[in-house]
Amino acid sequence: MRRASLAALVLTAPGMAFSQGSAEPRRPPASDLTCVVAKLDDGDSFKCRDGRSVRLLLIDTPELAQRPWGEMARRKLDALAGPGTTLRLEFDRTTTDRYRRTLAYAWKDSVLLNEWMVANGWAVVLAYENVRHLDRLRRAERAAQGAKKGLWQAWKFRCRPVDFRARRCDF
Repeated sequence: MRRASLAALVLTAPGMAFSQGSAEPRRPPASDLTCVVAKLDDGDSFKCRDGRSVRLLLIDTPELAQRPWGEMARRKLDALAGPGTTLRLEFDRTTTDRYRRTLAYAWKDSVLLNEWMVANGWAVVLAYENVRHLDRLRRAERAAQGAKKGLWQAWKFRCRPVDFRARRCDF
């Protein structure tokens, strides 16, 4: 299966059929797993039908309390991978976070959802120790910012989600 170009990600991702993925907490998985989305929590996390909570790696979307931006990001993820969508989850160095969520890159066919959210301006890059796709997501963020896509168009991520959670924003 060929990887889609970034232009193809932007133009075709919402209508594509997705494939497989999911993770097993607390031990490195032998391979990628499948997840059927049960519920979206926000723009960068969701629950699988098996009860597993998943946090998308390397991205950060506005919190739902960052109205209306957080809800806008959640709606974009819903259009791409709403309930019933089957995803393939790919893992990096760390497979769970302190909240016991599975940390993963989510794929719908050849579309990396993490990258699609950034490339379309609905998420920013946030890196810790998981960095397998960091360069491609940073390129996607620069392109989205330069093209004023998504939230870069009006809001410009004045208060990045990580700063909002830490109460470092003035508003």
